[in-house]
Amino acid sequence: MVISKEFIGKTMLPLVVLAVLLCIPTPDGMPPQAWRYFAIFVAMIVGMILEPIPATAISFIAMTVCVIGSNWVLFDAKELADPSFHAGKQALKWGLAGFSSTTVWLVFGAFIFALGYEATGLGRRIALIMVKFMGKRTLTLGYAIVIIDILLAPFTPSNTARTGGTVFPVVKNLPALFESYPNDPSSRRIGGYLMWMMVISTSLSSSMFITGAAPNILGVEFVSKIAGVHIGWMQWFLAFLPVGLILLVVAPWLSYILYKPGVTKSDEVSVWAVGALKEMGALTRKELTLIVLVLFSLCLWVFGTGFIDATAVGLMAVSLMLILHVVAWKDITKYSSAWNTLVNLATLVVMASGLTRSGFIKWFADTMSHHLSSFSPSITVVALVLVFYFSHYLFASLTAHTATMMPVILAVAMGLPGLPMAELSMLLVLSIGIMGVLTPYATGPGVIIYGCGYVKSKDYWRLGGIMGVLYISMLLLVGWPLMRLWM
Repeated sequence: MVISKEFIGKTMLPLVVLAVLLCIPTPDGMPPQAWRYFAIFVAMIVGMILEPIPATAISFIAMTVCVIGSNWVLFDAKELADPSFHAGKQALKWGLAGFSSTTVWLVFGAFIFALGYEATGLGRRIALIMVKFMGKRTLTLGYAIVIIDILLAPFTPSNTARTGGTVFPVVKNLPALFESYPNDPSSRRIGGYLMWMMVISTSLSSSMFITGAAPNILGVEFVSKIAGVHIGWMQWFLAFLPVGLILLVVAPWLSYILYKPGVTKSDEVSVWAVGALKEMGALTRKELTLIVLVLFSLCLWVFGTGFIDATAVGLMAVSLMLILHVVAWKDITKYSSAWNTLVNLATLVVMASGLTRSGFIKWFADTMSHHLSSFSPSITVVALVLVFYFSHYLFASLTAHTATMMPVILAVAMGLPGLPMAELSMLLVLSIGIMGVLTPYATGPGVIIYGCGYVKSKDYWRLGGIMGVLYISMLLLVGWPLMRLWM
């Protein structure tokens, strides 16, 4: 086996980053274990970007290292001095906690939905219909994907259920119609662009409505209880509407320019789709069964949030697909993308929680409060929003990020006199959804889309960084001034 210089370089760089950070003295006031944990976390992110081995393997290894070295990176001296404290057991419990996350299993359920669309042929049928009417231009297909997601968003408070469980299984069938395949040079023909359109769509739709993503509700609760600011459905919608409309027009077009597909138009494919639909014939029993299950699940995701969790709906749908022979268990066991994503997301959720467990987040909040005390209210608001937004690079879940960082940022703001808390609160909650564009692990649908193999890691990080800056800039430069006129 010949090991290339590129592989060695990609392997060594994360280790060099880790070594350099560990050699830097611990910042004042930070617990020693928090700095060591942060060093491992940053090295993990660098490794996931470079991918000398699969990203899932890197996050799994990082989590394992933290479990084994828990005395060094997770627990403080006081905990370790307690005779009743079993560090090994607590560390292992922490390391495996991600596999009990409801978000992780909802993402897994969405993957099985995608398998159902593929196995029954329903995904191909819907894809052919889309190509028939909109397939002459790739750009119009991209806009169609974004609009469909936004239309579903007001009624589906789980972006994973909406984009991952409803939109993704359909769009996943489109690239093959244009001979574009995952993990292959042909992925850039059209598949990469269409998959990226779902990242655009889920990030916009999640911020467009208060009911567009579950953490939105959590964020509204935090600003109500901590800052005393009450935000209603219509107030939220009107605040984001100008930004949302501009980004709805600009983001798909800019993505088309930055990540231009090889296939831009094809009259022949649209004609071919008509013939292919005729060859498929009428809907089969399995297709009809899957349609009923999808509509049933969608209704529960929209109207059943008061009595059944979105993840429970996904697991129930998977169970019914097995009982009704829509998919076979052996096909699920062979569906490596689903299992790979499950492990990847579970380990990332745990690694993100370790930032709090080690004491890094508390130190961060205290430091921020000290350094911002001398700035003007407007600059402070911008700084706090940017810190909240870009700190999402450290998290693998919008919900986990909101639950961890929102109280921290609000607590910092409440300690600084003269800040417009209503404006700050609105900007914070409106940024929750759009930060989902930043990384492949930023939100559930992103993990699903990245896992399907059409968008390479370096392309995802590059596009995510560009779009992330565009999104937050529009919110601060357009949304905030207009918000001030009526708040």
